[in-house]
Amino acid sequence: MRNNPLQCFRGRSSRLRDLAGFGFFLFAALISAMSAWQHPSILTWLYAIHNGLLAFFYARRAPAKQYDRTGLWLGMIAAFLPTFSTTTSHTAWYFLFPALAGYVLILWSLLTLGPRFGVAPADRGLTSRGPYRLLRHPMYLGELVFRVAMVFSSPYLFTAIILSLVLVFIQCWRILREEKMIEGYTCYMRIVPWRLIPGLW
Repeated sequence: MRNNPLQCFRGRSSRLRDLAGFGFFLFAALISAMSAWQHPSILTWLYAIHNGLLAFFYARRAPAKQYDRTGLWLGMIAAFLPTFSTTTSHTAWYFLFPALAGYVLILWSLLTLGPRFGVAPADRGLTSRGPYRLLRHPMYLGELVFRVAMVFSSPYLFTAIILSLVLVFIQCWRILREEKMIEGYTCYMRIVPWRLIPGLW
């Protein structure tokens, strides 16, 4: 039986996209590691390790029933944005504590998601264990808190504010898009009512 040429093309396109995504996060990890080497601090090294973890989990994620291409690009931009802030080697404790809290939430979410992790809004099945029993999008919350703490460790307040607003917009867009794609999400919304912040949204 001959393979459908269209299916072959889609399969090849998917593999190339996966390779490009893995390469992007690996590149981001290398760039952030170089930045951490020049400006060593807990935050800069955590950011480098974070990008390395994204590359690892991206490479082992499960195939999606459907995914959003725009969301993939926005997710990549969000991962790379803290690179554009000038981070000093001396991080104030009031940036470090929220960054560590966000990082712990990221790790907890990654370990819970496993192969269901993805950068683009996609349907890889519903997860309701671990932090997903408390919030619908703990991974996005952890990323947002960690990355906002990263950009505010910059000495340039205006840059930090602009980057933070962009990060908030990207995460909210990804959340709303993803909730329309995952099968069975309506029932999950009734069980876990809050997206990011209990009592607010």
